[in-house]
Amino acid sequence: MMARSYFVVVALLLLAEVSGFEEGASNPGFVARITRKGLEYARRFGVAILKKELSMIKLPDFSGSFKVGWIKSVAYDFYRLKIHHFELRNSDLRLRPRQGVRASLSNNYVFISGNWKVKKAFVTLDGTFDVSVDDISISVSLNLGKDPSGRPTASVAHCRNSIGHMSVDISGQLSWILNLFHERIENNFKNILEQKICEMVRKSTTSYLEPYLRTLPVILMIDQIAGIDYSLVGAPQVNSQVLDTPFKGKFFGQNWHSPALFDAPSIRLPKKHDHMVYFAISEYVLNTASWVYHQAGRMNFTIQNRHIPPDSPIRLHTSSFRAIAPRLSRMYPNMELELETTPESAPFLTFTPGNVTLMPVIDIQAFVLLPTSSDRKLLFRLRVTTNISATISANSDRIVGSVTTGSKLKLELKHSNVRFINVELMEAILNYYALHTMYPSLNAKLEKGFPLPLPRDTHLNSLELQVHENFLLLGANLD
Repeated sequence: MMARSYFVVVALLLLAEVSGFEEGASNPGFVARITRKGLEYARRFGVAILKKELSMIKLPDFSGSFKVGWIKSVAYDFYRLKIHHFELRNSDLRLRPRQGVRASLSNNYVFISGNWKVKKAFVTLDGTFDVSVDDISISVSLNLGKDPSGRPTASVAHCRNSIGHMSVDISGQLSWILNLFHERIENNFKNILEQKICEMVRKSTTSYLEPYLRTLPVILMIDQIAGIDYSLVGAPQVNSQVLDTPFKGKFFGQNWHSPALFDAPSIRLPKKHDHMVYFAISEYVLNTASWVYHQAGRMNFTIQNRHIPPDSPIRLHTSSFRAIAPRLSRMYPNMELELETTPESAPFLTFTPGNVTLMPVIDIQAFVLLPTSSDRKLLFRLRVTTNISATISANSDRIVGSVTTGSKLKLELKHSNVRFINVELMEAILNYYALHTMYPSLNAKLEKGFPLPLPRDTHLNSLELQVHENFLLLGANLD
């Protein structure tokens, strides 16, 4: 049970001083940091859980023996031990540089009751007892690491405990006999408890905490196309001020796991400690998402008449394109058109201090739909460039965003089967479509956002988002 209380603390710590992560294939895409303020939150949370669950702890039975004159050796058993009251007076949770965390409880008090029985030959006596234990101190050090699957690990590196004072009150049939050996029973009780406390801590770590950490998900499916890999790329890194945990943060296709064609850049976190937790999200995370959706063809758009706003003066019809391609309406009278847009490559975001930019290059092909068949014929092909500015923010559990045009679409004619094309007029039409249809559609998707790797039922407040070189930094407090 004891593990149930402090594995919550460890899980919070694994959300989260090193100045940076070196460049290379093992660079994280996502780094979670917990500060000393966050550690204090984890301490309060852990103490609350411990207080709630201490009444459920099952204390071990113990036994012993003593000599009574001519009766010689008499065996006794103490059993059905139950905690009725526990005072957690002092608690502390600290970072252990380059190792992990240390949790300690000191000057604590517990009141325990139970049953006793004494047996000699065919004679059995029994009764009840109360135990008051004061000045209990426990100190547990945990080493944090990662296993080959990228999940966090925690192991007990050191455990120490002591009991200052103990008082045993025995009642029942001939309880005065046991009270004759009051001091010996108290010492025996104290020695057994001191032995059992750290034994229980290590057993709970092995039985509860370690299996729990092995079940933590490292893959999260976003939709039918993509998922994100949240496995650790290294062990949590600790100094006296903060604990940083590096996650891969890479998007992958649901039906393939081919490696991205680029590595994550280094993340050099500033020395910020104002919030409980910080999340550094590399441009690598969002660019692997772009690469996956581009590979899946989800960035290709077909623009048809039904996509054109009803109030638009221009329709995708050969009669509407007389000013753009004068020969078009004569070659294909009264026929519908459609446009296909395809990025030449996956568009990548660039993070610079205070700015997020995107410079996609898009191929647009115009087709005429032949009324006598399902065929279509290529009319012309354009190359489009633009500069897009992105705004990225966060709510309680997701990264969300929106895009606005940084510059108008610029068109270049690459090929034409209808000779002259009025590129400037085509530019105006496409800019109108982008402003009224394409950007709103993209923003609707970005508004849904991407989930942060938070423990269940964890919410953030007092959010602060900053754009740094190669990464976003989100500072927050925990509810």
